[in-house]
Amino acid sequence: MIVNPAYLGIWLLQMVCILFPMLLYQSFFRKKFGKKRIQKEILAVLCGLSIIICMTFPLSFGKGFILDFRFIPLIISFFYGGYSTGLVLTALMMAYRFLIGGIGMYIEGLGIPFFSLIIFAIILPRYDKWEQKKQVFFTYLCLTLSIIFLILETRDFKGYTFTQHEMTHWITFCILNYITFWMVIYLQTSLKEMEEMGTKVIQFEKNHALNHLIVYLSQQIYTPILSVKDSLKSLEKDSTLSPKQANTIIHATANLNKAEHSLKDYMTLLDPVENDHEEVELTSMLQETIEVINPFALLNNVELHFLSTAESHLLIKDFSLLRFALINIIKNGVEACSPGGRVDVFLHELIDQFYIIVEDNGPGLSADIISRLGTPIHSEKQNGTGLGISTAYKITESLGGKVEVESKTNVGTTFSLYFPKRNFIVTNKSTSALFSTDRLKTNPEGRS
Repeated sequence: MIVNPAYLGIWLLQMVCILFPMLLYQSFFRKKFGKKRIQKEILAVLCGLSIIICMTFPLSFGKGFILDFRFIPLIISFFYGGYSTGLVLTALMMAYRFLIGGIGMYIEGLGIPFFSLIIFAIILPRYDKWEQKKQVFFTYLCLTLSIIFLILETRDFKGYTFTQHEMTHWITFCILNYITFWMVIYLQTSLKEMEEMGTKVIQFEKNHALNHLIVYLSQQIYTPILSVKDSLKSLEKDSTLSPKQANTIIHATANLNKAEHSLKDYMTLLDPVENDHEEVELTSMLQETIEVINPFALLNNVELHFLSTAESHLLIKDFSLLRFALINIIKNGVEACSPGGRVDVFLHELIDQFYIIVEDNGPGLSADIISRLGTPIHSEKQNGTGLGISTAYKITESLGGKVEVESKTNVGTTFSLYFPKRNFIVTNKSTSALFSTDRLKTNPEGRS
């Protein structure tokens, strides 16, 4: 049996009354008001209006039962506004359903809201920790359970059974519910992705401008350093210097050499033309990097360990860039540890990629800090600029890789750098697959 066009018109009106407020919220109100509390209040108002409009213009049939799309804005309010927002709208929906009246008001006004509150109380505490696909799955699951509960309660109400005409309405109702819900989720996801893309573009422009500033400052500082070094070399030849003065000049020259080396690293990073293209075996480069940073770890009373399980020789070009990135990440791990702490570095190999893990047992990082890692001028260290981690992210991305960070409070932080093998030269090893530093303690547990 064909559905009455008037009924379809009613449901299409409800779809518009749901989609338009969601579009208005995502495209205007979320950007206009940055505070979460205000965003939740606006979402509650818009979803509340959608619920009232849907319940005011429903499709009525049978013994006083009404079909509308009120569950969609209700579910959206729970998942995007939190349990408190959903609780307020649940109370609104119950009050308005009793105001409308009808025989089915007890089932629709009490049974379904009570069922929804239990479901959301179980799901919401875990929702933010799930991946996006799992989140979408559970939003559809909540809608499905709500519809099933409504159908079952309607059939069991005093032995009520559906006619063929009513069954057609139920099928159409379910299909349009899923279509509307899909449109809302798609709208929310698309606008959020567009917003994130815009943020990335702005961040890229900021990084680009900052890179030029660093190059300019490095060039301005580099020339005076060379001039001072030349002057110190001339002083070293003076035979009238006392041993104490000579040692002072040697110490000053050594410090200037360190400063010159650091400036060269930044200038090399930001000026790809000058990059070194010599091929170096990755495991050897990691071993040398560990040995370079080990004196700093010993100075902070932190143990530094390295373990490789890679079964292939991985030859890397522009090794100085990757080494610079790893030094920054390892150095941050060492600084995060208390005296007696530990930093582990691992090299592992998969079928189409390899990954480097830097793991410390420091105090850990909050989710908010992790979300801002890699942003220049953001640092949790006193007088820190955030450039070290920012350059590490930039180098990893320039080599076709990605950085993932996991952290637990009072347990530690793990940086994982993933690189595709296609960007490197891979050959088979003839030696043992297990490699560990000789002069440093290895990780006996091999944890990763």
